[in-house]
Amino acid sequence: MGTSSHYDLVVVGGGINGCALAREAAQAGLRVALLEARDFGAGVTSRSTRLIHGGLRYLESFRFPLVRESLRDRATLLREFPGIVQPQPFLLPVYRSDSRARWYIACGLALYGLLSAGGSLPAPRRISARELLALLPGLDPDGLVGGFEYFDCQAVFPERLALEMALQAQAAGADIRNHARVTGLLLRDSRVDGVRFEGLGGSGELRGRVVVNATGAWADQLLKLATKNASEPLLSLVNGAHIVVRELPGAPRHAVYREARADRRPFFIIPWRGLRLIGTTETLFRGDPSLALPEESEIRYLLREANALFPALGLARQDVLYAYSGSRPILKVPQADLNRASRDHAIVEHEKTDGVSGLLTMAGGKLTTAPSFAKAVLRRVARISGISTAAVERSRPSALTGAPPEFAALYGPRWRDVLDAIAADPSMMRPLADGCSTKRGQVLHAIEQEGAMTLADVMLRRTGAAFDQHYERSWAEAAADVAAGRLGWDRAERDRALDEYDTELAQTLLRE
Repeated sequence: MGTSSHYDLVVVGGGINGCALAREAAQAGLRVALLEARDFGAGVTSRSTRLIHGGLRYLESFRFPLVRESLRDRATLLREFPGIVQPQPFLLPVYRSDSRARWYIACGLALYGLLSAGGSLPAPRRISARELLALLPGLDPDGLVGGFEYFDCQAVFPERLALEMALQAQAAGADIRNHARVTGLLLRDSRVDGVRFEGLGGSGELRGRVVVNATGAWADQLLKLATKNASEPLLSLVNGAHIVVRELPGAPRHAVYREARADRRPFFIIPWRGLRLIGTTETLFRGDPSLALPEESEIRYLLREANALFPALGLARQDVLYAYSGSRPILKVPQADLNRASRDHAIVEHEKTDGVSGLLTMAGGKLTTAPSFAKAVLRRVARISGISTAAVERSRPSALTGAPPEFAALYGPRWRDVLDAIAADPSMMRPLADGCSTKRGQVLHAIEQEGAMTLADVMLRRTGAAFDQHYERSWAEAAADVAAGRLGWDRAERDRALDEYDTELAQTLLRE
């Protein structure tokens, strides 16, 4: 076992919330360690609807503080991570049979615009049924009375957003480790004094004045290491299924937001990487979140809703390129109240709840509010530990002028540095394989500069190549050859890496 190291803060969990906290704490001057059992953003972060949004529907239940916080964080992420977070226009059709009248929705959007005042996105506007049908060819015209256009944002690769936060934490001095699974909490006199871990980079112990459980959907599992007595779970896991289909004929750059006809739930059809992402569902889940895949009934539900909205599409099961599902951790809720379940977040001090000091849990929350959640947790860490923090000053990132769209979505303001580094060797600018847009040099960059340790890290979470509509396994084989040369794999190690990648890919994307 390796020697023990000491930190002000040990963050367990490298999803969006853990990475945001590590960045905030490191830039505020704390000695920080961040440990992630698999890879940064590999869990629910990468299996979301990929939206950075204010939560328009939360206005209806008077959750104004949550919407205000979400809109503030939306503006922060758009400003600090341009390219990775992008403006996304939405169209909201309104039908005569809808449960919410057009005037009612207009009031909600007006309030939404008011709460986001001062931001850089255009204000919502009312549009006629004729304009809506012109913008959305194939939209069901029966009973259409008009609609609205409004703006939110999209994170094309939310796993890259988490990674960028982790890399910024590292640049500020944090010790970041992926593929480092926490196997035990170090306890001394009912106090958590650190963690024990093992992984691809070795094993050891890290001691910290405060340990934060930021494992998201796995939070209750980690807590079992600290408390011998089985306590009530903090969270409910709610699976959200998504399907991805090829671009729809005549489809605009707009996303579409509707209430599903079957159950009045929020329903999205979103442009994504030249494809269309359709989601989502809400089903209580009690299995292993890393193995969550959509049920066929969920896929059929999404196809029915898409076809009801666009009757001419005639989408069938064979049109689904792949489907995925994420187990969203929300504050515990009964099955009957899923639609009204809070997407807010909470900080749990286990000294108060379980008599175990030195341990906090980040419970609930959503992709958009990671910045505010991180700030709140850092304030709590400082208060209970007596650690002083410095003000965090961040300069405005450089512009994306001239950035290839895919590089902007992957690397944001770092796109020029990445492209220049790859282009220094012309052979590294060659694509991995025919029909693949990912360059050979991007594989090396992922390994050398971004902490990728497995093929899944490269193909799923650094380059996004596995999500491409033309994906072939030969791409992964080519990436394995590039990685083998850098990591010193022999033939058996290369083949084993491919087998492990195939397994993780099958556990992530459901294909025909």
